[in-house]
Amino acid sequence: MLLSASFASVMSTIGYVLLALLCLMAMVVVHEFGHYIAGKILGFKIKEFAIGFGPRIIKITNKKNGEIFSVRPFPLGGFCQFEGEDDEPETEGSFNAQAPWKRLIVLFNGAFFNFLSAILIITFVFTFYGQILPKVGHIAEESYLARETDLQEGDVILSVNNRQVNILMVNDLSNAFSRIGDDEGGYFTVLRDGQKKKIYVEKSDIYQRDENNEIVLGENGEPVTYRAFGFSLGLGYIKLDFFTAFGRAFGYSFFMVWKILWSIGQLVTGAIKFTESAGGPITIISTMSTAARDGVGTLAYIVCLISANLAVMNLLPLPALDGSRMLFTVIEWIRKKPLNRKVEGIIHFVGLIVLFGIAVFADIFQLIK
Repeated sequence: MLLSASFASVMSTIGYVLLALLCLMAMVVVHEFGHYIAGKILGFKIKEFAIGFGPRIIKITNKKNGEIFSVRPFPLGGFCQFEGEDDEPETEGSFNAQAPWKRLIVLFNGAFFNFLSAILIITFVFTFYGQILPKVGHIAEESYLARETDLQEGDVILSVNNRQVNILMVNDLSNAFSRIGDDEGGYFTVLRDGQKKKIYVEKSDIYQRDENNEIVLGENGEPVTYRAFGFSLGLGYIKLDFFTAFGRAFGYSFFMVWKILWSIGQLVTGAIKFTESAGGPITIISTMSTAARDGVGTLAYIVCLISANLAVMNLLPLPALDGSRMLFTVIEWIRKKPLNRKVEGIIHFVGLIVLFGIAVFADIFQLIK
């Protein structure tokens, strides 16, 4: 019986890991398909579009244009290979023979497709599983809203002063209200019984209470107060109708991008230690497989975050990434001639090795920790 349970547990873990691998591969394939579709529209010659890495196990050749579609055994992504990417332009349709603005579109479109896929997945999550949003809880009797507004317990807060409320990290809930001063009121867009309402609420002097819910008195015997709206908040998954979900998905996607850029800034300044927060492919797969155990909704949230992260990271001007290739293209556009293609190729190759090394180091450190 114990052996059977252990075997089932192992098979379950393998299943979650495989699911995480497939999700990661899908995100990379979406990225490469963004390059592919832009290249096709703009007349680039494409040599091969591959799903996975390693030796080809399936190969289909388009007899009209010679394009190869292949499937490879290692599900860690894929690639879109253009004719003459790192060479001097020799044939019509080769990558470097194209105008710089065309190349910039092709290079950018991979990240754009990751961002677009994140929006679509978020819409699906918000519609069928719900967005994590604050709900109005207990309302203090002495508060302004208890007397003058129709804000009710159970109302779901969608926005504060026309700023969409998004919850991704612990402090995001308090940050949503932090821009409102102590003596100011706020406009809340709330969802109640499927209907949106915009309600104005002023802050009030709220009694401070102890652990027994008794009012705390000061030295003068008067109640100790603080300025607040006077209601408690809870978090929950709130399902949204499709159009509301789709509209909020854009704001949530940009919110994720901002969080990613903020995190990169924290890493650069040393506010966040690299060894404590960074991870490579193994860490990503482990995170996704753990999320998969909590259900499709949780996994989809993680996939959205990683998709947005993939989009942002690829646009950074780091060697071997699309952002670096875009930078070289812009320099070529300004100079009216390219830098040495061989030197650029070496820079990208060395950058790729360094990035792989950093990813491996991050994974090893996380495993040891």
